[in-house]
Amino acid sequence: MNNNLSIVLAFVAGVALTWWIEGIRWDTDVSKLNESHTAELKKISDQAVIDLTNQKKRTEAAQTALSALDAKHTKELADEQAKNDRLRADVADGTRRVRIAASNLATCELVGNSTTGTGGVGDAVQVELSGAGGRAVLDLRASTIKDDQVIQYLQSFAAEARKRCKIQ
Repeated sequence: MNNNLSIVLAFVAGVALTWWIEGIRWDTDVSKLNESHTAELKKISDQAVIDLTNQKKRTEAAQTALSALDAKHTKELADEQAKNDRLRADVADGTRRVRIAASNLATCELVGNSTTGTGGVGDAVQVELSGAGGRAVLDLRASTIKDDQVIQYLQSFAAEARKRCKIQ
């Protein structure tokens, strides 16, 4: 019985030793996997920081370019509005008059004195508008200029945004 007990104790001791060695090996494997996982996560995190920084720089560059574009178009619009306001003031003061050259748009020929041999803008019939009519024409001019400037601004804005943000 003593012999059987020693065999059982030796077997239990062998199993315990094997269990302990496998536990150490398992812990080593898990530790290596944790290290490689941590290194991979750090690599991904570092790349995300780089990507975020680059995107932030692209966004700031796009915002700067769009701000410059906005300032340019705002100045152009203000200049055109000031020019139109000067013209309107001149018409109101009587220092300028608004004249419209009549033309035959169907044939693209100017209507004028039919006895002249050669045609030119100076030969056209001109209609002089009253002060109120001149102001109305200048109001239409201002509206057209503003609309044109807004369209140019929006087209430039869209083109710049597409270029900066790489939109297809």
